[in-house]
Amino acid sequence: MSNPDPGPAGAHPPRGARAGAPTRPGSSDASGGATQSRLLPVLAGERGLRAVVLIGIGLILLTHLHTDWADTARRLIDRAGLDPSGNETGKLISSLTTVGPRQAARDGVVALAYGALEAVEGVGLWRRRTWAEYLTILSTALLLIPEVQELAKRPTDLKIIGLVLNVVIVAYLIARLVRSRRRDRDTARG
Repeated sequence: MSNPDPGPAGAHPPRGARAGAPTRPGSSDASGGATQSRLLPVLAGERGLRAVVLIGIGLILLTHLHTDWADTARRLIDRAGLDPSGNETGKLISSLTTVGPRQAARDGVVALAYGALEAVEGVGLWRRRTWAEYLTILSTALLLIPEVQELAKRPTDLKIIGLVLNVVIVAYLIARLVRSRRRDRDTARG
């Protein structure tokens, strides 16, 4: 049985799509229409980078449970030419003095789990999957609460920038999903 609407001569469905299957709203159509969001690959890359960093940190923590992290931080700060008794570096070093094997193991597992979540989000967003957009909205929105609490305790420019970026990401993905649903509804009425 042949496809009733083969599209333009020589056109191929988007990679991973079945021939004759409808394309997802917001993705390229078989004729090469550029309706794709350029921001999703950027978000996917950002999630992928976070995943690599978090998984790396998790593996380091789990494989170096008995490391003196305060001493390691002091040596790294010295090598970088920073003052280890400086305000921020001093706070970092003093907070690391309490990290024992049990906390390192717990933090390592949390970093691995969160890194895995970021990796799943990144792959899903790269492949433009709707479930990944919902997952990213849910996980990012849930973390806004502790971000705001942390910002209220000790505000820094970096925390403010991170919070604003996460709010923008959530708002963008929600708006994108709402537009997609409207497009689907309008097409169904059509």
